[in-house]
Amino acid sequence: MAQTELLFLQDSYLREAATTVTEVLEDAVTLRDTIFYPEGGGQPTDTGRLDTPAGTAIITHVAKKGNRILHHLEGPIPKVGDEVFMRLDWENRYKYMRMHTAQHIVSRIVFDQFGAQTAGNQIRAEYSHIDFAPATFQSSDLPGIENAVNDIISQNLPVTIEVIPPEELVNRMGPDRSDLTKLPSSVKQVRLVQIGEYDAYPCAGTHVQSTGELNGIRITKRKSKGKGTIRITYELTEPE
Repeated sequence: MAQTELLFLQDSYLREAATTVTEVLEDAVTLRDTIFYPEGGGQPTDTGRLDTPAGTAIITHVAKKGNRILHHLEGPIPKVGDEVFMRLDWENRYKYMRMHTAQHIVSRIVFDQFGAQTAGNQIRAEYSHIDFAPATFQSSDLPGIENAVNDIISQNLPVTIEVIPPEELVNRMGPDRSDLTKLPSSVKQVRLVQIGEYDAYPCAGTHVQSTGELNGIRITKRKSKGKGTIRITYELTEPE
Protein backbone atom coordinates (compact mmCIF):
# COMPACT_ATOMS: atom_id res chain seq x y z
CA MET A 1 0.00 0.00 0.00
CA ALA A 2 1.32 3.44 -0.95
CA GLN A 3 2.20 5.75 1.91
CA THR A 4 0.00 8.76 2.62
CA GLU A 5 1.24 11.93 0.94
CA LEU A 6 1.76 14.61 3.59
CA LEU A 7 0.34 17.75 2.01
CA PHE A 8 1.15 19.90 5.06
CA LEU A 9 4.85 19.47 4.32
CA GLN A 10 4.31 21.21 0.99
CA ASP A 11 1.83 23.86 2.18
CA SER A 12 1.20 24.44 5.89
CA TYR A 13 -1.58 26.91 5.00
CA LEU A 14 -3.72 24.34 3.16
CA ARG A 15 -7.02 24.22 5.07
CA GLU A 16 -9.13 21.80 3.03
CA ALA A 17 -8.72 19.24 0.24
CA ALA A 18 -10.33 16.19 -1.30
CA THR A 19 -8.83 12.71 -0.92
CA THR A 20 -9.66 9.01 -0.94
CA VAL A 21 -9.95 6.48 1.90
CA THR A 22 -7.30 3.78 1.50
CA GLU A 23 -7.85 1.69 4.65
CA VAL A 24 -10.32 1.38 7.53
CA LEU A 25 -9.21 0.22 11.00
CA GLU A 26 -12.03 0.25 13.61
CA ASP A 27 -12.41 3.96 14.51
CA ALA A 28 -9.63 5.22 12.20
CA VAL A 29 -8.92 5.56 8.50
CA THR A 30 -5.87 6.09 6.35
CA LEU A 31 -6.06 8.46 3.40
CA ARG A 32 -4.36 8.80 0.02
CA ASP A 33 -3.05 12.17 1.22
CA THR A 34 -3.64 14.36 4.25
CA ILE A 35 -3.61 17.96 5.41
CA PHE A 36 -3.60 16.85 9.07
CA TYR A 37 -0.36 16.84 11.08
CA PRO A 38 0.09 13.65 13.17
CA GLU A 39 1.16 14.24 16.77
CA GLY A 40 4.94 14.11 17.15
CA GLY A 41 8.13 16.10 17.44
CA GLY A 42 6.64 18.17 20.25
CA GLN A 43 3.76 19.39 18.07
CA PRO A 44 0.17 18.33 18.94
CA THR A 45 -2.17 16.53 16.61
CA ASP A 46 -4.28 18.47 14.16
CA THR A 47 -8.04 18.06 14.38
CA GLY A 48 -10.87 18.83 11.99
CA ARG A 49 -13.65 17.24 9.97
CA LEU A 50 -13.98 14.61 7.29
CA ASP A 51 -17.00 14.95 5.00
CA THR A 52 -17.91 11.44 3.77
CA PRO A 53 -20.72 9.87 1.75
CA ALA A 54 -22.13 8.65 5.09
CA GLY A 55 -22.01 12.08 6.75
CA THR A 56 -19.50 14.27 8.56
CA ALA A 57 -17.04 12.70 11.01
CA ILE A 58 -14.93 14.62 13.52
CA ILE A 59 -11.19 13.97 13.38
CA THR A 60 -10.19 13.78 17.03
CA HIS A 61 -6.58 12.63 16.75
CA VAL A 62 -4.02 11.93 14.03
CA ALA A 63 -1.10 9.61 14.77
CA LYS A 64 1.72 7.95 12.90
CA LYS A 65 1.89 4.20 13.45
CA GLY A 66 4.64 2.57 11.46
CA ASN A 67 4.15 3.69 7.88
CA ARG A 68 0.49 4.55 8.45
CA ILE A 69 -1.08 7.92 9.27
CA LEU A 70 -4.18 7.07 11.32
CA HIS A 71 -7.05 9.56 11.40
CA HIS A 72 -9.23 8.70 14.41
CA LEU A 73 -12.88 9.58 13.89
CA GLU A 74 -16.03 10.24 15.88
CA GLY A 75 -19.06 9.75 13.68
CA PRO A 76 -19.72 7.80 10.51
CA ILE A 77 -16.82 5.68 9.27
CA PRO A 78 -16.34 5.81 5.49
CA LYS A 79 -15.48 2.81 3.33
CA VAL A 80 -12.27 2.03 1.46
CA GLY A 81 -12.37 3.85 -1.88
CA ASP A 82 -14.78 6.57 -0.69
CA GLU A 83 -14.05 10.09 -1.90
CA VAL A 84 -13.95 12.36 1.17
CA PHE A 85 -13.25 16.00 1.90
CA MET A 86 -10.84 17.15 4.64
CA ARG A 87 -11.44 20.35 6.63
CA LEU A 88 -8.74 21.47 9.06
CA ASP A 89 -9.27 23.15 12.43
CA TRP A 90 -7.28 26.14 11.20
CA GLU A 91 -7.37 28.27 14.36
CA ASN A 92 -5.42 25.72 16.40
CA ARG A 93 -3.11 24.78 13.52
CA TYR A 94 -2.09 28.40 12.99
CA LYS A 95 -1.30 28.77 16.71
CA TYR A 96 0.94 25.70 16.48
CA MET A 97 2.64 27.06 13.35
CA ARG A 98 3.45 30.36 15.09
CA MET A 99 4.59 28.66 18.29
CA HIS A 100 6.79 26.18 16.44
CA THR A 101 8.49 28.88 14.40
CA ALA A 102 9.10 30.86 17.60
CA GLN A 103 10.66 27.74 19.14
CA HIS A 104 13.28 27.62 16.39
CA ILE A 105 14.26 31.23 17.09
CA VAL A 106 14.40 30.81 20.88
CA SER A 107 16.49 27.67 20.48
CA ARG A 108 18.95 29.45 18.20
CA ILE A 109 19.28 32.49 20.48
CA VAL A 110 19.96 30.32 23.55
CA PHE A 111 22.51 28.29 21.59
CA ASP A 112 24.27 31.45 20.35
CA GLN A 113 24.34 33.12 23.76
CA PHE A 114 24.99 30.14 26.06
CA GLY A 115 25.94 27.16 23.87
CA ALA A 116 22.98 25.17 25.21
CA GLN A 117 21.41 22.59 22.88
CA THR A 118 17.66 22.00 22.65
CA ALA A 119 16.94 18.70 24.40
CA GLY A 120 13.17 18.70 23.84
CA ASN A 121 10.14 20.90 23.41
CA GLN A 122 6.36 20.85 23.71
CA ILE A 123 4.22 23.09 21.52
CA ARG A 124 0.80 24.19 22.80
CA ALA A 125 -1.76 26.66 21.52
CA GLU A 126 -1.44 29.19 24.37
CA TYR A 127 2.10 28.58 25.65
CA SER A 128 5.03 26.29 24.93
CA HIS A 129 8.25 25.16 26.58
CA ILE A 130 11.76 24.20 25.51
CA ASP A 131 14.27 22.14 27.50
CA PHE A 132 17.96 23.04 27.13
CA ALA A 133 20.93 20.89 28.15
CA PRO A 134 23.59 21.27 29.26
CA ALA A 135 22.50 24.72 30.38
CA THR A 136 23.56 27.15 33.10
CA PHE A 137 21.80 30.43 32.28
CA GLN A 138 19.90 32.19 35.07
CA SER A 139 16.58 33.99 35.44
CA SER A 140 18.48 37.27 35.10
CA ASP A 141 19.40 36.21 31.55
CA LEU A 142 15.81 35.84 30.40
CA PRO A 143 15.19 39.50 29.43
CA GLY A 144 18.26 39.39 27.16
CA ILE A 145 17.02 36.18 25.51
CA GLU A 146 13.55 37.63 25.05
CA ASN A 147 14.85 40.88 23.56
CA ALA A 148 17.13 39.03 21.14
CA VAL A 149 14.26 36.79 19.98
CA ASN A 150 11.95 39.77 19.48
CA ASP A 151 14.64 41.56 17.48
CA ILE A 152 14.76 38.63 15.04
CA ILE A 153 10.96 38.52 14.87
CA SER A 154 10.75 42.27 14.15
CA GLN A 155 12.96 41.85 11.07
CA ASN A 156 10.11 39.98 9.34
CA LEU A 157 12.51 37.37 7.97
CA PRO A 158 11.17 34.86 5.42
CA VAL A 159 10.69 31.28 6.61
CA THR A 160 11.39 28.85 3.79
CA ILE A 161 11.57 25.09 3.36
CA GLU A 162 14.18 23.17 1.38
CA VAL A 163 14.76 19.43 1.02
CA ILE A 164 18.47 18.54 1.01
CA PRO A 165 20.71 15.46 1.43
CA PRO A 166 21.89 14.92 5.04
CA GLU A 167 25.54 15.59 4.20
CA GLU A 168 24.68 19.22 3.44
CA LEU A 169 23.52 19.83 7.02
CA VAL A 170 27.01 20.68 8.26
CA ASN A 171 27.36 23.39 5.60
CA ARG A 172 23.95 24.87 6.38
CA MET A 173 23.89 24.56 10.18
CA GLY A 174 27.57 24.50 11.17
CA PRO A 175 29.42 21.63 12.86
CA ASP A 176 28.37 22.64 16.39
CA ARG A 177 24.64 22.19 15.70
CA SER A 178 24.63 19.32 13.21
CA ASP A 179 25.09 15.78 14.46
CA LEU A 180 24.64 13.35 11.59
CA THR A 181 25.01 10.37 13.95
CA LYS A 182 21.45 11.04 15.18
CA LEU A 183 20.02 10.49 11.71
CA PRO A 184 19.13 6.92 10.67
CA SER A 185 21.18 5.71 7.72
CA SER A 186 17.92 5.18 5.82
CA VAL A 187 17.30 8.96 5.70
CA LYS A 188 18.27 10.21 2.24
CA GLN A 189 16.59 13.62 2.30
CA VAL A 190 16.14 16.16 5.11
CA ARG A 191 13.51 18.90 5.31
CA LEU A 192 15.37 22.06 6.33
CA VAL A 193 13.48 25.02 7.83
CA GLN A 194 15.36 28.25 7.14
CA ILE A 195 14.68 31.58 8.85
CA GLY A 196 16.22 34.18 6.56
CA GLU A 197 20.01 33.96 6.75
CA TYR A 198 19.79 33.62 10.54
CA ASP A 199 18.92 29.99 11.19
CA ALA A 200 18.52 26.63 9.50
CA TYR A 201 17.36 23.47 11.25
CA PRO A 202 15.81 20.15 10.10
CA CYS A 203 12.17 19.83 11.09
CA ALA A 204 9.02 18.08 9.87
CA GLY A 205 6.65 20.47 11.68
CA THR A 206 4.45 23.23 10.32
CA HIS A 207 5.68 26.83 10.21
CA VAL A 208 4.61 30.32 9.19
CA GLN A 209 5.96 32.10 6.12
CA SER A 210 7.65 35.01 7.91
CA THR A 211 8.72 35.93 11.43
CA GLY A 212 6.47 39.00 11.33
CA GLU A 213 3.49 36.68 11.78
CA LEU A 214 4.69 35.93 15.31
CA ASN A 215 4.46 39.57 16.49
CA GLY A 216 6.63 38.79 19.55
CA ILE A 217 7.23 36.45 22.48
CA ARG A 218 7.17 36.77 26.25
CA ILE A 219 9.23 34.38 28.41
CA THR A 220 7.11 33.56 31.45
CA LYS A 221 9.15 31.00 33.40
CA ARG A 222 12.55 29.39 33.91
CA LYS A 223 12.67 26.06 35.73
CA SER A 224 15.51 23.70 36.52
CA LYS A 225 14.71 20.14 35.47
CA GLY A 226 17.85 18.64 37.04
CA LYS A 227 21.00 17.15 35.47
CA GLY A 228 21.95 20.44 33.83
CA THR A 229 18.56 20.84 32.08
CA ILE A 230 16.71 24.16 32.14
CA ARG A 231 13.16 24.66 30.85
CA ILE A 232 11.99 27.95 29.35
CA THR A 233 8.25 28.57 29.02
CA TYR A 234 7.09 31.24 26.59
CA GLU A 235 3.95 32.65 25.03
CA LEU A 236 3.27 34.78 21.98
CA THR A 237 2.28 38.41 22.28
CA GLU A 238 -0.49 39.86 20.13
CA PRO A 239 -0.66 43.29 18.43
CA GLU A 240 -2.12 45.97 20.70
